[in-house]
Amino acid sequence: MTAAKRAHLPIEQRRAQLVAAAMRVMQRDGAWTLTTRAVAREADVPLGALHYAFGSKAELVRAVFQADRDRSTAMLQQAVEAGGTAGEILTRALLGYTDSVIAEPGAEIVLQELTLMGGRDDDLRAAAREATEQYRADVRNLLHRLADTSGGTWAGDVDVLAESLLGLLFGASVNWLCTRDDGLFRRCAEDAASALAARLVPPAG
Repeated sequence: MTAAKRAHLPIEQRRAQLVAAAMRVMQRDGAWTLTTRAVAREADVPLGALHYAFGSKAELVRAVFQADRDRSTAMLQQAVEAGGTAGEILTRALLGYTDSVIAEPGAEIVLQELTLMGGRDDDLRAAAREATEQYRADVRNLLHRLADTSGGTWAGDVDVLAESLLGLLFGASVNWLCTRDDGLFRRCAEDAASALAARLVPPAG
């Protein structure tokens, strides 16, 4: 290891480096192969440097989920800021998701694998549950924001609408990972956006 590679990095920069290394390991070898030693080797840093940045593998997995959430939150924000009707905003947001999956299928596979592993692995269950709750909150916030902006109200429980939308998107992404039918994947997103927008009741008068 060269002196340059041993150079001290600010903690946030080190964490970002290790999250990127973890994603490379999991995309190449599968999420189930993830170990702190493998990530340290991939990042070409001492194992101690990894444990200084992340106290455990579960903490590293939380950071992987958080990096994806940061990306998806920014994508939702851009969809809202571009303006338009609720249907247009939802379509933009959902197509943003499908297009990100199409562009980076390896990343989506890793996230799906980690989520499923959380159902079996006690150490990862909390991280997977927290990530799921965060994604739910992001979609609920989007729906509340659309209602507030339009002055309308949702015909239905927002929690149920958000959960149904997430289930559809994640299920469709699994199907796409098997079939790679881009057109069908995107049409499903457009249909979901249209159906959900129809549940937003405009203000009276």
